Amino acid sequence: MSTAASRGVILYGPPASGKDTVTRALSDIDPAFSLFSRVKIGPGRSAGYRMGTPEQLEELRASGAVVYENSRYESTYVTDRPGLDEAFAHGVPVMHLGQVDGVRAVLDRYPAQWLTVLLRCPREITEARSIGRGDTDTTARLAAWDATRADLDDNPDFRFDLTIRTDKVGPEAAAEQIRQALTATRGNGDLVLVDFDDTLIDRLAAVTAWVAGYCTEHDLGPAVEQRMLEAMQIRADLDVIEALCAELGLPDSPSELWSRYEPELAALVTPFPGVIEALTAVRKAGHQVVVVTNGGAKIQHAKLKASGIADAVDAVCISGAIGIRKPARGIFEAAAANVGRNLSRGGWMIGDNADLDVAGGRAAGLRTIWISHGRNWPGGAQPDHITSTAVEAIAHIAGGVR
Repeated sequence: MSTAASRGVILYGPPASGKDTVTRALSDIDPAFSLFSRVKIGPGRSAGYRMGTPEQLEELRASGAVVYENSRYESTYVTDRPGLDEAFAHGVPVMHLGQVDGVRAVLDRYPAQWLTVLLRCPREITEARSIGRGDTDTTARLAAWDATRADLDDNPDFRFDLTIRTDKVGPEAAAEQIRQALTATRGNGDLVLVDFDDTLIDRLAAVTAWVAGYCTEHDLGPAVEQRMLEAMQIRADLDVIEALCAELGLPDSPSELWSRYEPELAALVTPFPGVIEALTAVRKAGHQVVVVTNGGAKIQHAKLKASGIADAVDAVCISGAIGIRKPARGIFEAAAANVGRNLSRGGWMIGDNADLDVAGGRAAGLRTIWISHGRNWPGGAQPDHITSTAVEAIAHIAGGVR
């Protein structure tokens, strides 16, 4: 089930207005964007649809699961609640509609943060594109273009959030406009950058558990366990693993050990209590949240997904993916750009590392909150605020503190 903070895109336009190409361009920008496949009952093209039967349609109707349905090209097309629930659970659905009544129905019957986009192109462009892609029903598609034009004329009071002329704007540029507009609908809240390891998740506990399990499995003893934990508790990458294998004569080769460490650690990580709920609340309050973390792209993505954090924030920025590590300003700039912002508007940086998160955040022009985990401030330029946990830090911002 979606929430008011769930984000989706509705692309409205006549046939061959570019809905498919713009959707592919959106997915190229961010894989979280994906086509919402409506249920189709009838003949013709099946690609991009979930094909159904008349019996299944009756079941959807009887259970109240139909958000909107319409008939065209001798087929019935259904926007269904279970399908939308599934789509929102996995990312940002992009829905294709050609009726204003359908757009109204989705907005009214399926609460979410919808961005409505009108894709326009002249009738002759629709004809040329339809012929060019080998459609056998170009005449019917031109009739649908006429119906779409009449539909817009019949609904002069409906205002789309964004209008794009696809004969003037290419699919990549159109996708970027949509991404930025969807980001802007988050409101005028703050940019909230937040560290990942040992701020949102208990990485140390996961590493400790993994090292203990590995050493028990191979009967390596407490001295080896302690040495591995000392080496891996702050940072663990292939270089660290190679050094440990050489020093301790571990039973696996470095590549074997690393290949099992990545997925096994991801399976062990858990958010600190209340983190998911706090992230949901601060985003619902209109703030944009981006995880900013040092580390390898593959292992960090795995941990973000396994912990549920990936689905609870607006974007993530990983040093291994962009080649810039905290505390360099560039990683904070890249994180802000991921949600269509720049650092000139300010924002917050939350983290447990005084140098990487606080000093780095301050140098980038951000207000900072240090997560103490019960420690004393180690010295240096003070953060704007100190809390014991990320939940307290996020609540501080969600409460409207400036």
